[in-house]
Amino acid sequence: MSSSIPAAGGTEIIVAASRSPLRVQFEVIDIRVISGPDSGQEARLGLPSVRIGTAPDNDLALSDRAVSRRHAEIRMTADGLLLRDLGSTNGTFINDVRITEAYIPENAECRLGYSRVLIRQHTEERKVAVPRQDHLGELVGASERMRELYGLIRAVAPTPTTVHLRGESGAGKELVARTLHALSGRSGPLVVFDASVTDPEMVRNDLFGHIKGAFTGATGARDGAFRQAHTGTLFIDEIGELPLDLQPRLLRVLETREVTPIGSDKPQRVDVRVITATHRDLEAMVKAGTFRTDLFYRLSVVPVEVPSLREIVEDIPLITRHLCERLNMNCRISEAAMAALQSYSWPGNVRELRNVLERAAVMSGEREIQPDDLRLPKEGRSANASTPSRAPAASAPVEQPSGPADAPTAAPKTSTAAARAHLKEVERQMILDSMKSNNNNKAAVARDLGIPLSTLKRRLKEYRISEDD
Repeated sequence: MSSSIPAAGGTEIIVAASRSPLRVQFEVIDIRVISGPDSGQEARLGLPSVRIGTAPDNDLALSDRAVSRRHAEIRMTADGLLLRDLGSTNGTFINDVRITEAYIPENAECRLGYSRVLIRQHTEERKVAVPRQDHLGELVGASERMRELYGLIRAVAPTPTTVHLRGESGAGKELVARTLHALSGRSGPLVVFDASVTDPEMVRNDLFGHIKGAFTGATGARDGAFRQAHTGTLFIDEIGELPLDLQPRLLRVLETREVTPIGSDKPQRVDVRVITATHRDLEAMVKAGTFRTDLFYRLSVVPVEVPSLREIVEDIPLITRHLCERLNMNCRISEAAMAALQSYSWPGNVRELRNVLERAAVMSGEREIQPDDLRLPKEGRSANASTPSRAPAASAPVEQPSGPADAPTAAPKTSTAAARAHLKEVERQMILDSMKSNNNNKAAVARDLGIPLSTLKRRLKEYRISEDD
C-alpha cells in the first residue's frame, strides 16, 4: 500500500510502504534548441521560473546575436507554462505569432531571434531509499515516520525548488530547514526570517531592504533578508502571518528572483532558495481569502509534513537522551518517568519536552528523575499514563550510573538555595542560547522560550545579558 501527498505546485510525494523507497516527483521545464546558432543545446530545470537570453546569468544562455541579454521568461503556473517577453529587441514568438505573454500550447515551437526552441513541462521522478538511521543533521529519531522524513530531505535538499514545511509549533520545522540547507550544497548562509514577530510595517524593509535616504532615519543602506541570503537559503517562518498586502511583493520576488529595495527603482538579482513554514492551515486561509492562491501555489512546490512529538512516541527516549547531552544535563531518568514522557500528549512538542527536562533536572538534583519531577499537566496524559511500560531497547532511557547497580538512591544533598541558584544559571544559559540562535531578536526568543516578551526583558536585565553576549 502507498499514499500520496499532493502539492499545489504539481509536485507529488508518494510515500510507499516501509520496505519500498520513497518516490518524489518534481515538475521540471525541458528546453531544447532545435535550430539556430545553439542548435542541440538542452536544459532541464526544476525552477518555478526560467530566464533565457545572452547574458551569462540567465538560466539558459544563448549565443544568438538576435537574442537580447534578457530576452524571455518561462513560468510554471497552475494552468501550464507561461512564456513572457522581457522587452526584447526582436520579439518572442509562439508558432510564429509574436506575443507579449501567453501560455505555450502543446507541441508548439517558440522562436527567439534566429533560434527555435521546444519548451515542455516534464515530471521527473526520484526514488529515495528510506535510510536506517536514527538522526540526520540536528534531527533525531529512528521511527519510520522520521526515517521517511530523512529520505525526503535528502531527495529535496540538492534541488533549487521551494519547500513548504507544515507542522505544529515546537515540532522542529526550523531544524528541518537547517538540515535542508546543510545538505543543499549552497555556498551562502541560512537566513531566518520570522514573519510572526516582525512589526507589520517593517516587514517589507526587513525582507527587501532599503537604500540610503529612502525614508526619515534611513541614514544608510540596508540589505533585507533576501539579499543577506544571496547564494544561500532564506527560511521564512510563520509565513501565514505575512500581511496580505505584502504577499504580491513576495510572489514577485519568487517569480522574478529580483528584489527592489525601498526607495530604489532598480531591481537587484538574487540567487536564493526559499523554505517557508507555518503551523496554520494555508489551504483554509486561501479559501477564506486571507492568503493568496497564487502565492500558496508558488510556495507549496514541495510540501513536507513535520510530525508532532505525539506521532513519534517511540522516539521520545532517543530525543530525550539527545536533549540531555546537548544541554549538558547529567541526569538519570527512571523507567516510570520515561513511561510518563511517552504517555503525555505534548501540545508544545519538542520545545515543551526540552523545558520539562531542564526543570526536572534542576529540581531532582543528583537523584534519579521520577514522574512527579516532570510536573506534567494531568489533562495532557493519556489513559495508560499510570501504567509504566519498558522503553524499547533501541531507544534506552537516559542513564548516568553513579555507583553500583544495586546501590540505593541517595537522597539529594542539594539545598533549596543551591537548587534555585542552579535553576537561575540554567535559565540564563537557555536565554543566551536562544539569543544566539535567533540573532538577538527578542520577540523570537520570547516565542522560542514560551514566555511573554515583558518577562524576557526583565530576565535580560536581571541576568545582565546584552545583545553582544
